[in-house]
Amino acid sequence: MATDWWDKTGPMKALHALNALRVPFIRDGLIARGNIAEDLVGTTNVLKGQKILEVGCGGGILTEQLARLGASMTALDLSDELIEAARKHLSQEANPKLCDLINYRIEPIESHAKDNQNYYDALVVSEVLEHIDDKVGFLQASVQCLKPGGSIFITTLNKTFTMWFSGVVIGEYVIKAAPIGTHHYDKMISPLDVQRILDTMGCSTVLVNGSTYDFWRNSWRWINSTQMCYALQAVKTEI
Repeated sequence: MATDWWDKTGPMKALHALNALRVPFIRDGLIARGNIAEDLVGTTNVLKGQKILEVGCGGGILTEQLARLGASMTALDLSDELIEAARKHLSQEANPKLCDLINYRIEPIESHAKDNQNYYDALVVSEVLEHIDDKVGFLQASVQCLKPGGSIFITTLNKTFTMWFSGVVIGEYVIKAAPIGTHHYDKMISPLDVQRILDTMGCSTVLVNGSTYDFWRNSWRWINSTQMCYALQAVKTEI
């Protein structure tokens, strides 16, 4: 899988396409909370000075795009192969500035949290939560790294029959939008359950957007329902 990560027409094409939604969602969410200096809004360097932690970065598809907007990225993953794929692609960019903005690390969030409490301006958990067994422990460690007033951005699959049938049965077994076995119903989670977990950690949800993937055109779009997928922003309470 690692060798196919940056093939935009391969098994990871849906993740590449998702950047069209999740990058603006993160950018606009930070702007709306007043985290971005006014002189940077509307520029190609809008995230300059923002320290962002991405947990479960995979091959760096989202990481690079946020760094291109000026963010200082720390990106964690447990897979040696995927971090190697991310580093290899970054080295091929021939962009020293971009390389300086990204720090890929093979490290669990629980370990990273010990030395980085209240450090990051924003936290990104994109297409990861549906693969985690201990979601409470995972989110607890992640939130510890976030500054008070900082935002956590989550994109994931809802735990509904509609999502399971169309996203897993059809998506993986019929149209091959993702490798078979990528997603499991018992690991999916509803936005309400995510909000409840975050509430116990002092994080207040400020936005939830529903989304869906149109496989026939490899394109994502926002919809007025969270029955399929969703993007959530929550803010850590000020101390």
